[in-house]
Amino acid sequence: MTFEPRVVVDASALVAWACQERGAVTIDKILPVAIAPSSVMVETLNRCLEKGHRMPMEELHLTFLSLGLRVEAVIDEDTVRAAALIHQSRREGPRNNGRSLSLGDGLCRAVAERLQLPITGGDEYWETLELTVRYQPFR
Repeated sequence: MTFEPRVVVDASALVAWACQERGAVTIDKILPVAIAPSSVMVETLNRCLEKGHRMPMEELHLTFLSLGLRVEAVIDEDTVRAAALIHQSRREGPRNNGRSLSLGDGLCRAVAERLQLPITGGDEYWETLELTVRYQPFR
């Protein structure tokens, strides 16, 4: 049974689940209704490799899909919006302790805005941003 997506997840959420880090139980519960931009899947699989995850990446990817996670293609509209969001965050960096959105986070936010879905992630920096969608930390 597939469910309609209700939340966009960032890479930190998926890595936490795959590597059984703090917050993995929460992510396990939302995977059936979660959506991840394709850029988030790339970042997730790469970070899992870097952390020494033992499952082959193809198998890990299929595991996410079998649990209901939907991967959303990034479209042209998302790329333009993400670039604007990243640029804005870098201009505001000095007042945010030098922090800004990464490429993956910019695309995650752009896709969430397009789909009008809340975002869940593990980066406290997101809580400092003015978002047009709701942000909910998973830890």
